[in-house]
Amino acid sequence: MQTEPLTLDPFCYSEKFHRFITTLSEENFVISFDWVSWQNEANRFITYPELLTLADISTLQKLLTTHVRKERFCSGYMANMIENGHFLAILKRLQVIRTNIILEKTDISDESNMMQQIEIIQGDITQLQVDAIVNAANSSLLGGGGVDGAIHRAAGRELLEECRQLRRCETGEAKITKGYNLPAKWVIHTVGPVWKGGNYGEDELLASCYRHSLTLAEQYQIKTIAFPAISTGVYGFPMERASKIAIAEVHQFLHDHNSPEQVIFVCFGQSAYDCYLRVMQEFTEK
Repeated sequence: MQTEPLTLDPFCYSEKFHRFITTLSEENFVISFDWVSWQNEANRFITYPELLTLADISTLQKLLTTHVRKERFCSGYMANMIENGHFLAILKRLQVIRTNIILEKTDISDESNMMQQIEIIQGDITQLQVDAIVNAANSSLLGGGGVDGAIHRAAGRELLEECRQLRRCETGEAKITKGYNLPAKWVIHTVGPVWKGGNYGEDELLASCYRHSLTLAEQYQIKTIAFPAISTGVYGFPMERASKIAIAEVHQFLHDHNSPEQVIFVCFGQSAYDCYLRVMQEFTEK
């Protein structure tokens, strides 16, 4: 791109160059400020082009304004800036800034979408119309109290027969069976840790329950899955601590994988529900 040589009209440019200058103005890259007093600063960017890698939008606006205004008094000035690569360096810096802005918006959008995939409700997990529910089982997988007993009663004896064939499940791991009489097609059985004060790997074992359950859900192409508050019943895991682990692990899994599409935390009782909501709110505000 070249400016045309001076004619009787000192502001006569090629049509292409004129469109370029016009575009700079329309995009607010030619602004009103004391550009004459800023020329020394503009010259620093010409002498030390590496400074452009740190320039922000405001600085680039001032720089472009100075070059455009200077062209008015020295036809061919901007052509020299183009030839020596200075203008290209400015445009590259603008491209980097634009890319960073797009990435930031994408990250915010992705984060928002992920949080919308997580739902907290109060209710009976055995009544949910989802692809899979998670059972807070004991290591025998043969049923017990609390959520475990409720799921076995609702699913029927066929669930117990299939669980016998699985031959136990270790703490922190998970196994899957059919849902039988449940509205859910699948039941993922995971064994949470018994709370012993927090110094026996309880946090990592509980986190492992969520990871293993979600991994099975992905393998079986499960789109909707519901979790109880694992280990917070007779196993004694503190509710707030458990809910923080649960939400963090689910959030991380959704960030790293394309499925499941929705995760529901099902709370039994108002206090558990309030705790999950509070922890979720704190998590989204980080």
